[in-house]
Formats: sequence, C-alpha cells, structure tokens
Amino acid sequence: MVAKSCIRRLTLLAVVGAVLCAGLGIRIALIQIRDGETYRQRARDQQHRVVTIDPRRGRIFDRNGNALALSVEFDSFGIQDLDWDRFDRSDVGNLAVQLSQITGEGPQHIIDRISGTSDFRYLVRWANPETSDRIRRLSTYPLFESHIRMEKEARRVYPYRTAAGQVLGFSVDGIGQAGFEMEHNQLLSGIEGYSVVQIDAQRRAYSWLDSYQKSAQNGADVVLTIDIAAQMVAEEVLEETIAWHEALGGMVIMMDPGNGDILAMASAPNFDPNTPGRFPFEAQKIRPVVDIYEPGSTFKIVAATAALETGAFSLEDRIDTSGGRIELGSQTISDHEVFDELSVREVIEHSSNVGTVKIAQALGERAFFKYTRAYGFGIKTGVTLPGEARGILHKRADWSRSTLPAMSIGYGVSVTGVQLASAYCAVANGGLLLQPRIVRSILRNDGSVESTPRTVVRRVMKEETAETLLGVFTGVVDRGTGAKAAVSGYKVAGKTGTAWKAREDGRGYTRNYRSSFVGMFPAENPEIVMLVMIDEPKKRGFYGGSVAAPVFNKIVRRLVHLPDGPVDSVPESEDGLPLHLASIKPNAGSSRVPYMPDPAGGEPARKKALSLDGHWEIEGFGAGGIPEQAQILLPSVIGMSIREAVKTLAEQGIEATIVGKGYVRRQIPAPGRVLNAGDRCLIECSPYN
Repeated sequence: MVAKSCIRRLTLLAVVGAVLCAGLGIRIALIQIRDGETYRQRARDQQHRVVTIDPRRGRIFDRNGNALALSVEFDSFGIQDLDWDRFDRSDVGNLAVQLSQITGEGPQHIIDRISGTSDFRYLVRWANPETSDRIRRLSTYPLFESHIRMEKEARRVYPYRTAAGQVLGFSVDGIGQAGFEMEHNQLLSGIEGYSVVQIDAQRRAYSWLDSYQKSAQNGADVVLTIDIAAQMVAEEVLEETIAWHEALGGMVIMMDPGNGDILAMASAPNFDPNTPGRFPFEAQKIRPVVDIYEPGSTFKIVAATAALETGAFSLEDRIDTSGGRIELGSQTISDHEVFDELSVREVIEHSSNVGTVKIAQALGERAFFKYTRAYGFGIKTGVTLPGEARGILHKRADWSRSTLPAMSIGYGVSVTGVQLASAYCAVANGGLLLQPRIVRSILRNDGSVESTPRTVVRRVMKEETAETLLGVFTGVVDRGTGAKAAVSGYKVAGKTGTAWKAREDGRGYTRNYRSSFVGMFPAENPEIVMLVMIDEPKKRGFYGGSVAAPVFNKIVRRLVHLPDGPVDSVPESEDGLPLHLASIKPNAGSSRVPYMPDPAGGEPARKKALSLDGHWEIEGFGAGGIPEQAQILLPSVIGMSIREAVKTLAEQGIEATIVGKGYVRRQIPAPGRVLNAGDRCLIECSPYN
C-alpha cells in the first residue's frame, strides 16, 4: 500500500504541475492572442530592413537646354559596426594616414569620424573613379574590408561653375540650401520611395520583398529663362570692369521686356555652388534681388513719365535751371553741367537735377507718388527667388518738404536692381509692368510640360507715352550723358545714374558712389533691357556715363555674336555681312568664332582683332597668337575614350571635367556650343559594355 505521505506529495506535485501548466497556458495564450502582433513585429524588425530609395533630384536647364545643375553618381565609402576589440589603434591610424594622402584631409579628422558612436560613419564621400580605385588599393583596405561599405551616392554638379552661381544656389544631401535650389526645393527634390529587404543574423541582405516596395518619384526638371551664354558674358565683363575701376562690387541684370524673362543676373563678388564652403556666406546673396540702394538719376524715369502722362509738360516746354543750382531750405542741389534753360527733353538727356526737381515740384506729391507706386517701387516684384526685398518708399504722410525734390533725383528712396530693370521694361514694351520671370517651364515626371505664363501687373502709361519716353532715352545716348553706351550700327536708349552712398553709421552720405546705367537695345524695338550698377569705383572715373555705360556697350557687342542668343536684330553692311562681322575674315577651316571686344576703355593689353589673312593679332604679342578670350565651337567627343576626349578638348583650349570611366556617352555643354578658351566641358563616361 502507498503511504499517505506519498499520496500527499503526489497530490501536491499534481496541483503544482496543474497550476504551472495553467499559468504557462495562460501566458502562451496572452503571447499568442494579446501580444502576438507585438512579437511578430519585433521579429519582422529583426529580420527585415527598410531601405530608402532616394528620388533623382530634378535637373535645371537654361532656356537653350544647357544643363546648369544635375545630380551625378559618385562612390562614397563608410565604415560600419567596427569592433574595437579586434583592431588596434595603430591599424585605424594607418588607414587614416593613407586616406589623408589621397583626399588631402587631415588624418585626425578621419580618425575622429571613425571613432564616432554611430553604427555607420563616412570615410570619404563623392570620390571620383580615380580616387575610388586608389582607396580600394590601400594596403590596409583588406583588413577593414568586412566593415567598409561602398555605395553609390548622388552629388549635385554645376557644370558652369560660377556662372549664375548665386541664382542657382546649391543643395546638400538632396536639400536646397540657397538660391533657386532652396526656393524650389520641393519641386526639385521629388518624393522618397522605399523597399523592404530580408537580412540574416549578420545583418546581410539576402532577399527583397517585392510586395513591400514603393518607387521613388523623381523631382521635376526645370527650364530657366536664363541664357547661360549671355550670363557668362555679363559676368566676365562685370569682373573686368570691377578690376579696372578697383570697385567694391557690382551687378548686371538683363531682361526681355516683352515677357519679363530674366536672361542674365550677374553679381560680384562671384560664387561657385560646387564648393560653397570656400566662399563667405555674403557671396551667396542674389544681390539684384536682395540688396537695396538709392538709384540716383536712373530714378528720373518717374518724373519724366508723370510729366508726360499727366499732360503737365510737353517735351519742348522750357525749364529754367537757374544756372545749375537750386536752394531747398538749408540744402543746395546742383548740376554737373551748368545750363540756364533746358527743354524737358534736354533735362532728361543731360540729367539735370535742377530741371528734374522743378518738374517734380510742378507735378506735386500726389502725382509723383502715384507713378512711383505704379512702377512697382516699394513692392516686391514677385520673382520666385529667395530673399527678395521690397525696397523703401515712405508713405506720403511721412514725407517732409525735402522728400519730393530728393526722390525726384533718386535719393530718399531705395530700390532693388530687379525693380529698376522691370520699370524700364515697361517703357520698352509699350507701358506694361510685367512680373519678372525666372522659370520658363517645368517638365513633370509624367511627361507633361507646364509653361509659366506672362504676368501683367498693371499698365503704367499709355503706349504713346512709352514711345515718347523711348525717344527721349535714345537722345540720352545720342546726345547726352550715355554716349559711351552707343553701339555702332544700332540705336540704343538708356539712362545714366550716379549716386552717393548713404552712411551706414548715421545720417548723411559718404563720398563713395554707385555708378549706374539702364539701357534698352535696340531702341526702335527693344529686345533686351539691361541694368548695370558698379559699387564704389575707386579709379578711372565714377560717373555712370563713364563707368557703367561702357559695360552695356561691351556686353551688347558680344551678345550680337551669340548663336541662339537674346538679340536677333542684325543690321547689315554694304557688302551684305552683318555689320559686326563685316571687317572680319576668319581663318579657313578654323573652329574658332571671330570675336572682337570693345577696343575702347583703356585696356590695350586686351585688344584683339583678326588680320586680313585670318590670323589673330594681339597688341603686344604680334600675329598668330590665340587670345585668351577667343571663342570656340565646342567639338563633339561623344564615343571617344577619356584620353582621346581630353586631348581633343585640350587642343581647343577647353578643360575637361571627367565623371565616370570608359567612353564618353554625353558632354555638357552639347557639341556646337560657343565657349571661351579656358572654359570647362563636363564629360560623362560609361564603361565599355
């Protein structure tokens, strides 16, 4: 018989076992029913990894299809899950030293990155093919190979370097940081996609789950109104002028008055978006949009418009200019030339301050303010670029006795360059103020094209008034202060301006100047309006007519050479050739385009011409030399090896920027484009099949 004590122990064990089994069953039920989804999710998280699919950032083109910004894939190297118990500090130091010798970066910076706390740290980003090969051939590479991860990473490339650098801005890691890239980041960046991949215990991918994928939506491509050839011409002439006059800086804005397109927007100092870290933050500013300044005599467009549009004056009405001086309380306004009496036309042609003040006083504050506001001063133009300023235009209630006479000659009011250029566009197009346009069209991923329409803000004046003003501004160049803007064979209209700079530390003005000229070309039917402003010229003059007007002349003389450029009007000479090429006989078979810069301006070292036998002659160098700025028709190197392509381009004076390896499958700019000696051509290469 079984002892009672054994029965009690067996009973106790059975009860305990039943309780344990019941508890285990309850726990299993809770895991399966209540917490099942949580544990399944944890398992999926351990066995799967979500991989982000980056969209292609939209490209930016100029109006003729030249790529201004594009994303190019480079090799990037990073180190992941480094086991410090396995590697000596000396091993890491050797790797850092060898990488430093390749990249030029300090070894300590590389060691600091490797020693970071995150699972993945970059070693080298955006390495070109040659650098990538050198990294893989490092003597220490095999030691770290299981921890070094190489991936293809897109980097934004700006083939034209500083050309339109401020306008384009730049992006970092697919996010716009300045300029157009920042203002239109959402349009360009697209939408990320994702894909789910199964991983093993070593976190290595072994299978893709097609059912858990979402494709990335690439960013839209954008076509700007900018003409990159005109932009480069404007920047080159601007830089030469600033150096010649030892000026602080300057800007050039070129617009199509018919539709408000911004054809070029140059400012100095310049900026290269490929290497933004090498430039001060100040260099990123789009000065024609951001900076405000007192415009001086270029603002006399308001008084002239109000005088004619209201009918208060005709062009032949006489104004007593009081011997070139007028007293206004404690202030004296004077002219740079002394006249006793001038017609209204002559007041504008000779830029008489006294005559303009008397016209404004006769018009009164109400009429003057009305036309100032009608031209858009004191209001943002709406150009789709970041940081636009509205300028300064005080309310009439805040005006003092001196405000009206001061404003009539361009003081006491501040404008942006794009505001002033837009105002002169209204004269050039028959009286309509247009919203400046920087985006010409948007190319969506679905193949649709969205064009930006012309936007009329308001009618400023009647067509008859605009036509009359155009004739007056033509007289400024023919007989007045803008004579140095004249271009042989054409009629040019425009207005000069010279203004003292206001003190930054208080009231009053310095004795530093801003020299300006706004031109319309050709005067009979303007195709371009161009504003030139030079900030603080120190040497060789300071008047707008002697500093800024020649810049207009030089740029226009080069624009008429550009194929597909913004200027179509070409007057012909007696022998049937365009006037600007009539005396040029190019060398037979040469791919160089004849180029004759302005022979005036006191720059003998830069004068160039073609002799009758077609050879270049450079003053001081004799015949046969090739000028530094000779223009070149870019040859095609598509299909060539890298060595052949670089040699072909070098023979033409073009530097090559190489992306990829193998043979050339694309070049930017495209073959046949006009470049200057010393310019760069980006060649994209792919391996042979």
